[in-house]
Amino acid sequence: MKSARKDEDPEKKIRSPGGKLALWAFWLFCLHFIWSLAQIAWTVNRTAAISAGGLFDAEPGRWILAFLSLLTFGTVGLILGWIAWYTRPRGTNA
Repeated sequence: MKSARKDEDPEKKIRSPGGKLALWAFWLFCLHFIWSLAQIAWTVNRTAAISAGGLFDAEPGRWILAFLSLLTFGTVGLILGWIAWYTRPRGTNA
């Protein structure tokens, strides 16, 4: 028996509301990561004079901070990506 709409597929797998939330969180994080990466690159490559203050005010400190930021973002991205993958739509026999 055919359904009323052409685009409805009775075999189509549907993501749960929690899975949709996880996927949205993952994609929003990806956008935030790209924005933050651009800010880090802009900050590190800035040529303005830097006052001698602490470790993170010096040039090597900026590179260390950028590296630690990338490690943090990578870890959070992996966790959110795993959650989005785990909540993916599955078949009826899964």
